[in-house]
Amino acid sequence: MYDRRQPPIRRFTLTRFSPERREDERRETPRFPVSGTVRFLRTTNDTPDVIDGSIVEASLTGMRIVLEQPVRKGEQLLVEVSSHLHGGFTITAQVMWVEVDFGDRHIAGCEFCTILSLKQRAQLQRLAEESLCDA
Repeated sequence: MYDRRQPPIRRFTLTRFSPERREDERRETPRFPVSGTVRFLRTTNDTPDVIDGSIVEASLTGMRIVLEQPVRKGEQLLVEVSSHLHGGFTITAQVMWVEVDFGDRHIAGCEFCTILSLKQRAQLQRLAEESLCDA
């Protein structure tokens, strides 16, 4: 008899790049180290403003970034993640928190406003793999 069932969908996971989940962890998905370049497009007063930065950590729902310019909590940004080897992708993210370190760098936590596509997840995985190779 012919089985018409579809093969199971392969789920994309990044668990091999993340540490064990801590008990006090509030995030839905685990974080993993990433090093990559990011550009943000911010529109304030109808004038686009481009901010350069870098990713420190990422998950399937957001990222921690370092910027030279300040951003505000609650601000929505168009994020362009790029890699010289694997291309890049864009996604909208909302700034959830901001801190300033001793070097006047602005560290921010951003939550993606949409779910990452399979292609975006694969590109993020490749960035994580690059980070492990560079370490």
